[in-house]
Amino acid sequence: AVVSTQSTGRDRETWYGTSHNYWTTVPSTVDGMLGGYEHITHVDLAGSAEFLAKLLPDPANRTLAIDCGAGIGRITKGLLLNCFERVEMLDTCQEHLDSAEKFIGEELFKRVSAQHCVGLQDFKPEPNKYDMFWLQWVIIYLSDTDFITMLQRFKAGLREGGYILIKDNVTKSGSMVDSDDSSITRSDLQLKQIFSRAGCQLVKEQVQRHFPRELFKVKYYVLQ
Repeated sequence: AVVSTQSTGRDRETWYGTSHNYWTTVPSTVDGMLGGYEHITHVDLAGSAEFLAKLLPDPANRTLAIDCGAGIGRITKGLLLNCFERVEMLDTCQEHLDSAEKFIGEELFKRVSAQHCVGLQDFKPEPNKYDMFWLQWVIIYLSDTDFITMLQRFKAGLREGGYILIKDNVTKSGSMVDSDDSSITRSDLQLKQIFSRAGCQLVKEQVQRHFPRELFKVKYYVLQ
């Protein structure tokens, strides 16, 4: 089933406005970024670091990454700045981006080369610029239509040898819509249909291990 903002009974502006308003109420802390699951951050970052090390063995492909849905910079600090020379941050909430320098630390933050306060649905990256688009727990806020067009723009924004990496919750079947924060959690099949419709090639996929059982299954998807 295709999920769009229209099928939820709300127009595009209201759909994304609800999500933005939800995140402006969330505290600018790791626990806030993880919805009360701060205790999983070490397992999460360690799993991502191991995955990235295998995916990008060549330092030439580690110049610039962009952390999409970056919040205060949990992944920027704990993962991407350890792997890439420079990192850009993108988030819809200026309040969280404003907290990033203090959270990341002044010295490390010097390698954060840009911050973009904009929603994924409206971000237009420069062509051939990035080695990595990192999208973790953020694509759930996009309608199918915006998800597809975003992937097409991001694919054009990749340097040679670059990747779009999605790490997110996956349902067992069908989609689950949460009207509180305007999110859509999709199945593995639905995600792969969207990747295909966007003209992206799925080059690797993997399940994140050692997360609490009460959470959704979380998967990595690597696209080009």
